[in-house]
Amino acid sequence: MTNYTLLPEDESDSADGGMTFGLTAGAARASSNSCSSEPHSNVKVASAGGLVFRQSGDLIETLLCARARPGYQGEDAPLTWRLPKGTPEHGETVEETAQREVQEETGVRVNVLAPITSIRYFFVGHDDGIRYDKTVYFYLMEPLGGSTSDHDAEFDVVEWCSYEEALELLEYDNERSVLETARSLIETYREGGGL
Repeated sequence: MTNYTLLPEDESDSADGGMTFGLTAGAARASSNSCSSEPHSNVKVASAGGLVFRQSGDLIETLLCARARPGYQGEDAPLTWRLPKGTPEHGETVEETAQREVQEETGVRVNVLAPITSIRYFFVGHDDGIRYDKTVYFYLMEPLGGSTSDHDAEFDVVEWCSYEEALELLEYDNERSVLETARSLIETYREGGGL
């Protein structure tokens, strides 16, 4: 079976709804060559997600997802808190991927308001030993309905947290920076300025 790596077709674009994910020949060769014993380096991959916020009086809340840390289980297991995100289906725009993944992972239907930023990081696949160069595009979103109790099985917990609590809970600095970058967009939206 061949695994394909999906990338935005034009990586020079910003995280806007017009960019689509497509198969790149170099990435396809690198990720589908299962006969090679040499480790692959820097296979580029992309995903998309969102920061969902709601306002309750003066309080801003954001939607976070968590799963038990590896090696732990049960009610008292320590959790790793993340923003919802995921990989594209072929032909989806970045915005469509972000919206679908957030809805699947949180159980909340969302409306995409604006692009926030993208983050980039590297990791080595546990199963394949491949070194990945990953870019994640994040969008600001508002809830339209649904329930966090309907989240998929990828996460153990999905909760609304205050902005300040979310800054403390998020496991990774790059996701905290997404939240910090989104603050001015949220303030503009709250003041009725639109986005």
